[in-house]
Amino acid sequence: MRSLHIGHAEDPDGILAKALAMRYHQGDHTDHILVRYDRMVEQFQNAVTLAQKYNYDSIEIADIDLNIQLQRAAGENLSLLEKLSRTGKVLWFDHHDGTKEQISKLAQIEIEVHHDPNQCAALLYQRHFSMNDPYEQQLAKIAQAHDYKNDSSDHPNIQIGDELEKVIAVANETLNYRLLLDLSIDLANETCFDRNFQLVPKWQHYARDFDLRAPAAYLELDKSAEIVTVGNHKILFGYSPALLSPKNGPIRLRRDYKDNADLFVCLFKSPARNHLVLKNESSPFPVIDFSRALGGGGRGNGGGFTLDYDITSENYNSVKQMLFSQIERHSQK
Repeated sequence: MRSLHIGHAEDPDGILAKALAMRYHQGDHTDHILVRYDRMVEQFQNAVTLAQKYNYDSIEIADIDLNIQLQRAAGENLSLLEKLSRTGKVLWFDHHDGTKEQISKLAQIEIEVHHDPNQCAALLYQRHFSMNDPYEQQLAKIAQAHDYKNDSSDHPNIQIGDELEKVIAVANETLNYRLLLDLSIDLANETCFDRNFQLVPKWQHYARDFDLRAPAAYLELDKSAEIVTVGNHKILFGYSPALLSPKNGPIRLRRDYKDNADLFVCLFKSPARNHLVLKNESSPFPVIDFSRALGGGGRGNGGGFTLDYDITSENYNSVKQMLFSQIERHSQK
């Protein structure tokens, strides 16, 4: 048996789902592709190339929102997903709205979707394959707690997820996919944590690196923060170092400025090209529709969108002006 696993590279849910896949397919040959939203089409094209070469018995997709960019990606008039489905059985584990809305279309090309808006991808994967080893259940619980946390949560599983997120942030800052794969392997092999579910020294090194550099990154983000009024909405814009791109930056903005604004747009420096938008729970702003209009997607009170260029000090203001127009348009709906 040979399988291909395609998983989200930018948060603990995607990495923990990948670790569970490694455990489930233990003994079989499994290939892995880690996907960032700002390079998603390219990485799915790589997946199609692999699938056409190896004729996998199964292909699994985890924690990937089927956004407009991926829907539109085509070659020779045949979509990437259709090409993928022709090479083997495809299972999709996700909780995003964009994927939910395409379930019937995915079924038409024989892609089997496992979707629940209240369960993260790792939990969906663990339950679907009845992975009931206590360690496997714990990995799924960590992913679930962390993916559905609120700003004031301090559950132990959320704290474990936060430590993993630091490692993931350091890796994504330089697009270090090898480090993310190594993290997934150690999670699968039960060598990432000690008996108290604390990171072992090998991984503490990366978490501490984040802790050492994060204050300067947050200070830079705070200095860039500015609030503007668009229609009936107060919008906070921030320009963040890439170290904070796996949700750390926008979550910090919303936590620290929640009484001053109702929408938080966090733009990132290179190499990150996926930018995140959060809103206060009480805000009526259609953040997911806004993100989709820019080719992205989301769930709950947050979304993201990708630009095909880096945001620099030279073009930062023009990007903001473009977003002003989009926000104003969606404010009127």
